Amino acid sequence: MIPSFTLFRRHLRATVASIALFASVGVIPAALADGNTGAYLAARHAAVNNDIEQAATYFTRALAADPTNIALMEQAVLYKIAAGRINAAIPIARTLISKEPDHRIGQLLLVVEDIRKGESKSAAKRLKDHGDKAFNTVTSKLLSGWTAFDLKKTNDAQDIFASLDGQQLYRIFADYHAGLAAAAANDPKAAEKLFKSSIGDNQPTARLAEAYGRFLEREGRSDDAVKIYEAAMERAPGDPVMVMARDRAAMGTAMPAPLVANGKQGSAEALYGLASAFARDEGGIRLSLVYLQLALHLNEKMEAPRLLLGNVLEAQERWEEAAETYENFDESSPYYRSAQVGRADSLSRIDKIDEAHAALERLETVFPEDETVPIAIGDLMRRAERYDEARVAYDRAIEIIGETEERHWSLHYARGVANERLGNWEEAEADLKQALKFRPDQAHVLNYLGYSWIEQDRNLDQAREMIEKAVELRPNDGYITDSLGWVEYRLGDFESAVETMERAVELTPTDPVINDHFGDALWVVGRRTEARFQWRRALSFKPDEEELRERIKRKLSVGLDVVLEEERQAEIDDAEKAVETETSSEKPKDDG
Repeated sequence: MIPSFTLFRRHLRATVASIALFASVGVIPAALADGNTGAYLAARHAAVNNDIEQAATYFTRALAADPTNIALMEQAVLYKIAAGRINAAIPIARTLISKEPDHRIGQLLLVVEDIRKGESKSAAKRLKDHGDKAFNTVTSKLLSGWTAFDLKKTNDAQDIFASLDGQQLYRIFADYHAGLAAAAANDPKAAEKLFKSSIGDNQPTARLAEAYGRFLEREGRSDDAVKIYEAAMERAPGDPVMVMARDRAAMGTAMPAPLVANGKQGSAEALYGLASAFARDEGGIRLSLVYLQLALHLNEKMEAPRLLLGNVLEAQERWEEAAETYENFDESSPYYRSAQVGRADSLSRIDKIDEAHAALERLETVFPEDETVPIAIGDLMRRAERYDEARVAYDRAIEIIGETEERHWSLHYARGVANERLGNWEEAEADLKQALKFRPDQAHVLNYLGYSWIEQDRNLDQAREMIEKAVELRPNDGYITDSLGWVEYRLGDFESAVETMERAVELTPTDPVINDHFGDALWVVGRRTEARFQWRRALSFKPDEEELRERIKRKLSVGLDVVLEEERQAEIDDAEKAVETETSSEKPKDDG
């Protein structure tokens, strides 16, 4: 259980920096400089592209050509762990620490392997001998506490957990793991005190609620467990783990296993908690992968880290591996729904739309009253630009929910987008306004509604205010910055539009629409050579819409002024034809 507090994030950044960073080898190793650089360069390329398997393979080949290179050992160990090839990493780690005894990733792997094999004395000695030199404070204390627990030194374990002090978050960590240890040691009085201390005055996280709630159920206090689960659901409504736990406790007919029963499981829980924190911190996603694989190496039956592993693989755009990871959940698991939704999302990213859709439809038959499934179907269809099917799915989700709440803002936003793309503007506008009512400072909603008004030449002053607010909220978003430039252009503030759109192009240089807009703004202030350059750039980025491509080509041929005049005349002609058609239909028929 790792709350994402600022102080801890600072600690995480320090940890990420102190542990050898992935693919940090910047200079070609000397032994490879004679021309045998292929494996090393291939490893670097694979690392940059998040191809963890290939990086592990090629760093190992590079190491074979330079077997004493510590930096290559480090990379080979890191990538093998990240790829789940932990047994293959262990011999390299042993060589690594023989050369650099306090190497962090080498010692961490060997401590984990000692714990996995039940060699708690060896693990405890390794942790004691290398201490803060090879381990960050949190990892060292948690693993030391759990190895002491497995050595039947329960008082020592509690003292070690208690020594994790100095910051509020450390105290939460210490109390949570001390509570798990007390519960596993059948000391209910101490366990309850520690679990309560870890929660404090806050709503419990789902993981903490699961541990405390299971303890309460095992103590015959199912009603109290229900209250804990429901408190966590206030923080994460609809969490399937909490829903299943609450229903189990309310029935009172099944006795759950403790979340942690021994030191090996406690160590796995510690590594999973650290992985969760790393995954939330910018720059820590790959280190999260290492800790997740180590947690699963200790306890392969743990489902929470396996689900998070799928999330991390998605974050790295490793879609096929993510889909495979999400498959490893039984239908009876509380994580099953989330895993299937993640699998469908991963499949859709590799253009397996129909397979993803079929998986979600099967899931919907199993959980017909769970709104998250039709929402997932709607999102899938919306990304596939099948907006009519998306709207139907979103309608079904809202029907299941009944009266929507603030947490459903994104559902209204998504349905608004689908309706706008279908040309159902009144319905779209209503949904976008509802999303804003729930989240007045949501930049994407402000931008989408504002930009839609710009395109309709409506409410331009209000649209400008909304988009200016969105830019303040997300100053480095090129699309939102472009929207501001576009409303400035539509309002005739051309000089400001040029300046704003130039910024948008800097932020998102390869978007065809942004480059096209910038070209228009440059044209109207007389910078026509530059305008044509931007239009050519826009075409080079291959815009999807044929109409946009043809319009840009026409502007390059005759200029923006002529195109605008042609468009105005086409609107006049269309209006006159509409009047003629209406007038003709109103004439009385001559029946002879």
